[in-house]
Amino acid sequence: MGKEIDQLRKDIDAIDDELLELIRKRCELSVEIGRVKAEDGLSSFDPSREEAIVGRLVSRAGPTLTRPMIEAVFSRIFSLSRSLQEKKRVAYLGPEGSYSHEAARRVFPLDADLAPRPDIGSVITEVLTGRADLGVVPVENSTEGMVNLTLDLMSSSKLFVCAEVMLPIRNCLLSLGTLEQVETVYSHPQALAQCRNWLLENLGRARTVETPSTSTAARAARSEPHSAAIASALAAELYGLSIIAPAINDCQENITRFWVVSRTMAPVGGKAKTSIIVSLKNTPGALHRAVGVFAGKGINLTKIESRPSRKNPWEYVFFIDFEGSLHEAGVREALSELQSHAQEIITLGSYPEGRTLD
Repeated sequence: MGKEIDQLRKDIDAIDDELLELIRKRCELSVEIGRVKAEDGLSSFDPSREEAIVGRLVSRAGPTLTRPMIEAVFSRIFSLSRSLQEKKRVAYLGPEGSYSHEAARRVFPLDADLAPRPDIGSVITEVLTGRADLGVVPVENSTEGMVNLTLDLMSSSKLFVCAEVMLPIRNCLLSLGTLEQVETVYSHPQALAQCRNWLLENLGRARTVETPSTSTAARAARSEPHSAAIASALAAELYGLSIIAPAINDCQENITRFWVVSRTMAPVGGKAKTSIIVSLKNTPGALHRAVGVFAGKGINLTKIESRPSRKNPWEYVFFIDFEGSLHEAGVREALSELQSHAQEIITLGSYPEGRTLD
């Protein structure tokens, strides 16, 4: 038995040596690609290209290798490659330990300086002014709906969406004490709403206090006796708290969608999603006709959300997500037809459809 394990380990060591050499060669090519991109004014962050690579590898993968396995390995390789080309500054809704922080770390584990900002508006401002290359902002939660502030700011900022991230939200109860000692629970309003039933059943006696972020809640729980925070396992690690109750979401299938936003529109190829903002003419049937444009081209709408226009009372803009890329002829034709029904169309960009991170 011992000799058999020794031989298998030698075989694994030999393969690891080959992998190391291949990664080194890939890094050399990445440096060259970075040089060419810099000369052409292109960004090192190209989610569409990375998605195409993963798709090709998945189609070639044999038994035992699944898509999540391949994505887990190559997401680190992609980040390593980008770090050799250009280190970016990425703003996110902080403080450290927030779910936005976790999403940013998952997308940019090696190639970015992550900069926490106190609110979504500050993230947008950092990108607009060029103090950050990219920003990570929450846009939708599967149980609580759209993040209206993000929608409102994107409608006026003229930034572009270059990627989306689907992050499972696993809310935990964090504290320095025990469950029986908790008298106050701090958290962001969405997190409190996501755990409302659990709190009633298990901490009905405790008062709840809203905070600007789950990270702020963790800080409060660290500094106040007989208190707890609803936050992530990452926040527990960063702020020295214990997880006294894991996975307290009322709905376990709880996912938040984040956008990676940029000052420039990213190129995209292959299967993609497109986001636009439409202000319709105030005429009977305008929305019906606008939606019909997409149906007529066989384009599937995946999201339509209305928000007050903030220009005139009782006027609304519509945020629309649909399958397809701006490079596709059918999409371009649909948007051209939509012009006749709209007062304004703001294109937020095309980007690879996000997959839920494990």
